[in-house]
Amino acid sequence: MREFSLLKIIVCLLTLNMVFGVSLAQQKITGHIVDKESGNGIALASIKVVGTSQGTSCDSSGRFTLQTQHDSPLTLLVSAIGYRDAQVNYSAVKEDIKIALTRNEQLIDAVEISHRKKYNNRNPAVDLIHQVIKHKRINRLENQPRLTFQQYDKLQFGLVNPSEKYQSRLGSLEFFFKNVDTTTSPGDRLLTIFLQEQLSDVYSKNDPKAFKKRVKSIKQTDFDARYVNNHNIQSYLQYLFQDVEIYDENIFLINKLFLSPIANNAPVFYKYYIVDTVKTDNGSYIRLNFEPRNKTDLLLSGTLQITMDNRFAVRQATLRANKEANLNWINEIQIALSYAPNAEQYMFLERSDVDIVFGTNKRDAVYGRKTTLNYDYNFAPTFSDEVFAGAPTEILVNAKSNEGIVKQQRPIALSPVEDKVYVNIDSLNSNRTFNTMLAIGYLVGQGFYNAGPVEFGPVEYVYSQNNIEGNRIRIGGRTTGVFSERLFLEGYLAYGMQDKQVKYFIRPTLALNGKSVASYPAHFLQVAIQHDIFDPGRNLGFKKGDSFFQSIRSNRPTKWMDTYAYQLKHLIEFGNHISLQTSLLHHRRRAVGDLSFISSGDPTLNLPNINTNELELIFRWAPKEKFYYRNLVRSTIVEKYPVFNLQYNRGLKGFWNGDYAFDALRAFVSKRFFLKQLGFADMTVAGGKIWGTLPYPLLELPDVFREEDRHIIDFSMMRSMEFVADEYVRFSLEHQLEGFIFNKIPLIKKLNLREIWGVKMFYGRLTDANNPYLSDAVIRFDRDREGQVMTHVMDRSPYWEGKVGIDNILRVLRVEYVRRLNYLGLPNVDKDSYRLSLHLNF
Repeated sequence: MREFSLLKIIVCLLTLNMVFGVSLAQQKITGHIVDKESGNGIALASIKVVGTSQGTSCDSSGRFTLQTQHDSPLTLLVSAIGYRDAQVNYSAVKEDIKIALTRNEQLIDAVEISHRKKYNNRNPAVDLIHQVIKHKRINRLENQPRLTFQQYDKLQFGLVNPSEKYQSRLGSLEFFFKNVDTTTSPGDRLLTIFLQEQLSDVYSKNDPKAFKKRVKSIKQTDFDARYVNNHNIQSYLQYLFQDVEIYDENIFLINKLFLSPIANNAPVFYKYYIVDTVKTDNGSYIRLNFEPRNKTDLLLSGTLQITMDNRFAVRQATLRANKEANLNWINEIQIALSYAPNAEQYMFLERSDVDIVFGTNKRDAVYGRKTTLNYDYNFAPTFSDEVFAGAPTEILVNAKSNEGIVKQQRPIALSPVEDKVYVNIDSLNSNRTFNTMLAIGYLVGQGFYNAGPVEFGPVEYVYSQNNIEGNRIRIGGRTTGVFSERLFLEGYLAYGMQDKQVKYFIRPTLALNGKSVASYPAHFLQVAIQHDIFDPGRNLGFKKGDSFFQSIRSNRPTKWMDTYAYQLKHLIEFGNHISLQTSLLHHRRRAVGDLSFISSGDPTLNLPNINTNELELIFRWAPKEKFYYRNLVRSTIVEKYPVFNLQYNRGLKGFWNGDYAFDALRAFVSKRFFLKQLGFADMTVAGGKIWGTLPYPLLELPDVFREEDRHIIDFSMMRSMEFVADEYVRFSLEHQLEGFIFNKIPLIKKLNLREIWGVKMFYGRLTDANNPYLSDAVIRFDRDREGQVMTHVMDRSPYWEGKVGIDNILRVLRVEYVRRLNYLGLPNVDKDSYRLSLHLNF
């Protein structure tokens, strides 16, 4: 114990000696660096002990603390951007010193950045950016306890420098091409063909975080609804021109994710250079330029103005895309953001302008422009939390009918050219030549011929071919809004030249909420009746996978069932894109051709039919979903938000000749992950389980191609009816690197190629009760023409297929190599294939 106590005393004495020795060797200098004229503190001024490497910098108020081991007298060198350097003799210990700097009157407004010297990661500009990043959270306006403001959006789309020949060659359309804007973009002539204005009330709170934007008034140019879905134009442009917030980690534009220059890891990807200081009535700001370290990445260049107070907030930002970046059909991207302080000196976004010129050159280009003004801020509002109910962005039902509010309250007046756009589009819609052009474009693009109340098509389904019907002819169509907005009809008649049988489909849909059946939120009742041949696993539908292109694919179906299908469906959508669908379905299936329903217990017994009745419930949640639509068909605009789907089916035995009782539960989740400079990845995970003893056509057949839902995973190298399961998991991952690797390779980077890779997996189990090798209560797996069993029970290994590809070849082509990775010993399987497809991407 004595030895231990003595050791503690010795350690304590040594520690005190070291501390005391250091304190004697060091001296602390504190002070305040100020502007000589105003007396205000100078943020980020640097102080250095001359002749040594010791130094420090001021905080946001101009104060500093410097500890040095050198004895007095000392010479301090004080410097700051926009001020003359000063040397101060420090000869005695003082509690605090005050040093005044004189402004540099010879300071120029801008400095050319030289790249001859090696960039230094530790320079004042980087230190400043780190301060901006550190203070991002407190500067975000959404962190205010509560606030409201008005928002005005103006979205424009049109041609850049349209050929003057249009005026002479298009005859009656000459008037439209004379309304050009020559002032907005000096040197260019802008012809606007789409214009939308909207006014919104915006609400925000911080605890808990919530946001709501209520669009109360919309005024826009609308084309003839027979040929143009004006909602889709609006949705697409708003998707390309999303709101820009400099404080976000990424800036989303034209389906690309650009890293913000003040993102948390931005100094890894950007270089920063302080240019000068800017003095305004609202204070002084530091102006700095930034540029990418690698200009081929999805990064930006531009200028930031940063406040010189303790907030380090952004006052202004100008951003532009780099011409070297791997972008398609983009000539130019320019973004301008302007912030203004409130009474507490928080910088709120006052105006943003986003300009994009699309095309391959100036002579063949279109432009898009979005201007947003935020005004009438209230930082102490009173409102009920009920305002946040529903989707974050809500377009009021009467927004378009209240377009007069925009005309009365728009905060900036339209130019005479802009004002005339509305009148010109109305004149175009009554022009016969223009309508003919739209009709031809609609036929080519959508595959339908419009005849007023009814449109006929799709063209690709008019002719197809299979081994049962031979040559198949189909005539189909659907009603349009001219017929009715609340009642929608679609159907077809088909005839097989070989089986000489008529097939049909009819599906009326009636809105129950007094609105259009296609509007959101939808609420409708639907009845469907269909008689056709289906491949096992197929559901009823207007497009059932028998188009011309599907009938020539390598793994097209060869086994068919003559099917009568009936469905009664009710669908209702709630806020934030939650929907509930309930259905009653009846199917009568009869094997045709060389398909047989032979009992697994008695090889002499051939089942004549497989009849089922099902009660189906589908719960779907797609938060913040945006979509394109045509009639009842919706296509999700893929963003970062996931899509969830939960489905339950109950088989009703004995009702309407139903032969089977069963329960089935299926679910999937699909999401896109934006990986910053590594592009993006789409991932889908699905799974399900079926309870009951059922013939295999009623179980999970993973090869069935479902065109109606992009979230369903289909397999390219799997044969028709190859696997079956009653418990299963599906997985799909596709990663598009957007040129991250190719952009780093000399010469190849000039081709703007993009990398793709992906994998798909299916794993399923078949319980003994449904396995025809173990159960006498089901039907045998069918055989192909060579006598080989077509359907297999999986072992403990999941099925995998993978692909690699090169996208953006000549800006329009994609080449993919797809390979089946296992189960290669099964009969008649293809191990790999090459695919060439057309893809138009930014």
